[in-house]
Amino acid sequence: MANEITNNGLVGDLRLAQMISAEIRLLLKDSVNLKNTPFIDFIGSINGTGSDTVRVRKAFLDGEDGFTAFTGATEDNPVSNKALVDSHVDVVCKRNSLAYSITDLATMTGMGQDIDPFRIAEHISKSYDALFARLTASVFSGFTAQVGAASALNVDTFQDAIQALEAADSNKGAPGPYVAVLHPAQMAELQDSIRSETGAVAFAPASFEALAAKGSHYKGSFMGVEIYTSSYVIDGGSNYQGAMFAPGAIGYASGMPASLPGAAESMQMGEVMIELDRSAASALTSVVGHAYLGIAIISDERGVEIATLS
Repeated sequence: MANEITNNGLVGDLRLAQMISAEIRLLLKDSVNLKNTPFIDFIGSINGTGSDTVRVRKAFLDGEDGFTAFTGATEDNPVSNKALVDSHVDVVCKRNSLAYSITDLATMTGMGQDIDPFRIAEHISKSYDALFARLTASVFSGFTAQVGAASALNVDTFQDAIQALEAADSNKGAPGPYVAVLHPAQMAELQDSIRSETGAVAFAPASFEALAAKGSHYKGSFMGVEIYTSSYVIDGGSNYQGAMFAPGAIGYASGMPASLPGAAESMQMGEVMIELDRSAASALTSVVGHAYLGIAIISDERGVEIATLS
């Protein structure tokens, strides 16, 4: 085993407890989480399904209206069937785990008093938000529609994204409201572009109340689109891969073990199962967290990638 918290290591640096707390805060630094908003759909649990995959079936009509007008001599003509297109999206849940270990000597000497197992368990649970944010950002590049170019994000590109969604699905449009998740660098570029615009530009920065309700990564609303930033937005080497999307574009599936046979002690904290494990031979206590989660694009026509120069 590696990276366990030992007394010897703690003696080497009396500030290690504070350093570990800072490290955990670093894990949580980007916990922008759209899970509890209308923008990310919960599509089901794998519990009791006999599979690690949740299948989302989609059926839609081939045609914008589907109605045919009959007048005069054609009044009694039979109506022709429209093609019903049946498709599906599979969302695969994977195990995501995080573990810390602390030795008995570190605990009994008091050197590890700030990093007791139960405090670590709480931090592991909170780290789930960062995991959700990372997996959400990882699907943005999968949208077929894309706006942007080899330049910084500006007002015109942002408006192009809105127009792409409004014209999506054979001009029926993706249903609003829309949300944008941008890399912090993209957000800075957009703000610079907004400041350079002449005339009235309706950018509404996040209020104190909005930040309290939506988190520190909520930046406000522009052109009716709510904006969040996330450093998990992928830097593809030449461009940032942010996105704008409507409700129903992205969905997630999850699972939770009903019990853990043989576990010394386990607890459910949100969507994370925490297990305390004991190694008597090593005089070591481990805190392990498991989250079973899958995130995928459900309706491609409801999202657009915003790819701008990095």
